[in-house]
Parts: sequence; structure tokens; C-alpha cells
Amino acid sequence: MADAGKIRGEKLVALFDALIENKTIMSMQLVGSRYERITYILGIDNTKKEPRLIVDNPEGFNEAAANSGHWRLRFNFNGPDKLEYLFQIEGGITRGRDLYLPLPAFVERIQRRRNFRIDTPIGAQLSFTAAAKACIISLINVSLGGAFGAMTTPKPKEVRRSMLKKDQRLYRLELCFPVDEEIEAQTIQIKKAEVRRIEHDSERHIYKYAFEFMDIARVEKDKLTRAIYHIQRQYLQKR
Repeated sequence: MADAGKIRGEKLVALFDALIENKTIMSMQLVGSRYERITYILGIDNTKKEPRLIVDNPEGFNEAAANSGHWRLRFNFNGPDKLEYLFQIEGGITRGRDLYLPLPAFVERIQRRRNFRIDTPIGAQLSFTAAAKACIISLINVSLGGAFGAMTTPKPKEVRRSMLKKDQRLYRLELCFPVDEEIEAQTIQIKKAEVRRIEHDSERHIYKYAFEFMDIARVEKDKLTRAIYHIQRQYLQKR
């Protein structure tokens, strides 16, 4: 079991000050639902007796939380030491475009490294060959360790069952990010990946797959790191 350390008191406040200053991207999950988005902490509100975190309200949260009553929110992020940090908050209110949330009692530092997932822009794809057919995955999110998305080629109406199997190994994959106003289109080579999870949308007959990158050259991983940081910057500029 991973060892965990709890950060409290003055160290907790100092940690949040650093997160605010660095605009650290984190994942926010509405416990008891499938809602999870990226966000960041805007500041600390000290106008009340107890300080509150001011958090950027992610897209779709108001709709997801409409019937949840008392909020239970779980956050995780990668710290400057590249370790995973977790904290949970109960309660809070919406004010304009922001969430005002109680300061957590502590933040847990988990002694393991975690690859942070980030939602990908429209047009991001993972392509490879399986069963002698060209396959394209329209990406939903990506991290340094893997990717998740829906298969769009072959077309869903042409596929009666999943083309891939859990734990199946794939070779010579290409991860492609689209051009935007700052950078040209990027292609990243993945030597080997494995299928870790399969989901089926029975209404649209779409299969979604989670992949783990098992073998990627250092230079390609550096390119992927820069691409993820670029997506983060684009996200912040649009908020």
C-alpha cells in the first residue's frame, strides 16, 4: 500500500498559495457521479470567518451537480516533486463563474508518481493497425502514460463487436495533435501500447478504449510532455 503524508496547518496554506501562484492544473471529480474535469484554484477568500478556496467552475459542473444536493468533491494534482496529491471537500456554493469551497482539513501526498490526464482538443487522434485494418481513435484525454478515446475508424456502423481485446498489445502507434494558432500539427510515435479498459456505448454503438503506453522513446516522450503543457496553457487562456 502506498505510504501517504498529510499536510495540515501553515504548510497547507503555503501549498495552496503555491498552487494559486503557479496556476496548477488539477482534476476535480464530483463523487457519486461520472463527472470529472480539470480546473485550477483562483485564490483564497478571507472575507468570512473561515477561509474558502475560489475555484474555477469547470464546464458542465452546474448541470452535473444540480441533483446532487450536498457536494462531495475530490481533487488530485501533481506537485512540484512530481508526486500525486489528493484532497476532498464537502459543501460549497457557486458564485458567478467560480466555486467557493471550504478549505480542506488536510491534503494527502501519495508516495507514487501519477500521470496527470488532460482533456484533448478536437481533432486529437491515436492511429494504429489492428487485424490488418487501419484504426483511428478520437481522443478524449491523454497523459504521459496513456490515452482514452472512441474508435471512429472503422466507422461504428461497420463494427459489430469490439475490434480490440483487453490486454491486447499494439505496435507502431501514432499520436496526433491538431494545429492551432500557436503550433503546427504534432505527431508522436508510440512503439508499444496495451489496451487496459473497454467501454461500449450501446445507444451509439461506439467502443471506447483506454490505452497504456508501454514503450515510447525519450525524444517522443519529451514531445508528448510539451504537447500536454501546451494544452494546459490553451485551457487557461480560454477561461
